[in-house]
Amino acid sequence: MIERYKDTGVTWVDLMSPTPEEIRAVMEEYNIPPQLLGDLSGPVPRSEATASEHAIKITIDFPVVKRKDVEGSHEIKFIITKNTLVTVRYEDITALHKFGKEFEVMTTLKRTTKSTNGGFLFIAMMSALYDGLSSKLDYIESRLNTIEQGIFEEREREMVFEISKTGQTLITFKQILFSHKEVLEVAEPMLTKMFEKGFGSHIQELLVYYQYLSRRVSTSNAALQELRDTNDSLLSTKQNETMKVLTIMAFITYPLTLISSVFGMNTEYTPFVAGPFGFWIIICIMTASASALFIYFRYKRWF
Repeated sequence: MIERYKDTGVTWVDLMSPTPEEIRAVMEEYNIPPQLLGDLSGPVPRSEATASEHAIKITIDFPVVKRKDVEGSHEIKFIITKNTLVTVRYEDITALHKFGKEFEVMTTLKRTTKSTNGGFLFIAMMSALYDGLSSKLDYIESRLNTIEQGIFEEREREMVFEISKTGQTLITFKQILFSHKEVLEVAEPMLTKMFEKGFGSHIQELLVYYQYLSRRVSTSNAALQELRDTNDSLLSTKQNETMKVLTIMAFITYPLTLISSVFGMNTEYTPFVAGPFGFWIIICIMTASASALFIYFRYKRWF
């Protein structure tokens, strides 16, 4: 599927899971070098920036947080020329959809006095995608608050799964985001050469945004580790308390078992057994033994 958005001097062509015919048509229409089109039909397991003649291709992955229908990450390929930006993607991406709506009403590009070209459109789009990543981090932070609340509501066992799931999300987020820095740094001289000498400052602004997102990921990861340690400590404390209670119960019932076994021995003469109050005497002995141990444990403050 191909969608086109046009403004004075620049065109954005958005390809969603393109067919070979659609790729060929866009290549011919916008004069894109053939060597940049080899991997557009499907995602590739790498992020990179390459330049060829009058075009630059940048491949970047973006983490998925909420969606369950997408495995791995969102990949977007940007092909940048003087007056054109071609994006190739393989799933619906909310941030790009929102950017497209803004582009249609010209709000995104009218906020700036810069002349419009493919490079500035790429910068504006990356900023919008980073805004989307910031919203995803907001969601992760809300999950951390939910986990914290669950821990102190004594739902530690339920939180073990939530902590593991959130930890996996943060690890994936951090790994994918880490690749952005190298790609943007490689792309900076390419874009500067194509557009203007001071264009690198706009890439630096993206790198500042990247650093901000990286710090948030690190902060969330540290907070999650603290929550995991707290949850593990509370679980361990509860398990220790349970084991202590079971151990005390075993110590209390042990003499009762011993006494009942002794008086249950099949011997010729067993004290109290043959007497008229033998049963009650034995019960009293067992009760006294259990009570003595109970009082001793309480005195030691073992429970």
